[in-house]
Amino acid sequence: MSEVEFVLLRHGQTRWNREGIIQGQEDAELDRDGVTQAEALGAALADGRFGTIDAVASSDLSRASETAYRVADALNMPASTVTLHEELRERHMGVLQGVSRRDADALMPEIWRTFRRGSDDDYAVPGGGESYNDHWDRAVGWMERAAAKVYPHGARVAVVTHGGTLHVLKDRCDADDPPRGDARDFRKKRGGVVHNCSVGVIRISVDASGHGHGWRCIAWGDTSHLDEANVRS
Repeated sequence: MSEVEFVLLRHGQTRWNREGIIQGQEDAELDRDGVTQAEALGAALADGRFGTIDAVASSDLSRASETAYRVADALNMPASTVTLHEELRERHMGVLQGVSRRDADALMPEIWRTFRRGSDDDYAVPGGGESYNDHWDRAVGWMERAAAKVYPHGARVAVVTHGGTLHVLKDRCDADDPPRGDARDFRKKRGGVVHNCSVGVIRISVDASGHGHGWRCIAWGDTSHLDEANVRS
């Protein structure tokens, strides 16, 4: 049995975040505030506020990787040590990508409201979008494989990813707190806002085959470092 802690970080703010545009897997870069947030996050991690960091992994989308590289720099880790992974991307939002929330409700009300209701975990947004179950399988699968086969027992890994992906990972933790059988039957849906460059910590126990035997949320949504720097979005 292996146990790994993941320090979960949402990427810094983008212009699309600020303007309420649905990003999904479209590639939006950090804006000026997002860069400042990433630097404040890196400084807090370098100061040891959230414990030691042994490695940095990230979604390969620019807003996440730019954040990850700034975190690694603050930790005196070479950029070449940051690993990028498609599995950590945001949920693909199909035809909604690049559309503002207001326009989505006006132009594609049925699609938008079906997605927002979140009552059908197999619903995939038209235009190549993923379902919640697709997103779950991709993100949860990567985390359990990483805990089992990539990082050693006792490692602490910073993972830079996206708001929707973080909600999926929190749902997986909630399913095991307390353990209640099949995680899929008990997950909780998208509770609360996950702020840009906020910090959470989860602990995953897995066996050698990569099967998760326990997900535990240690901390969630910490923005104290951003509040102190007056850069929380």
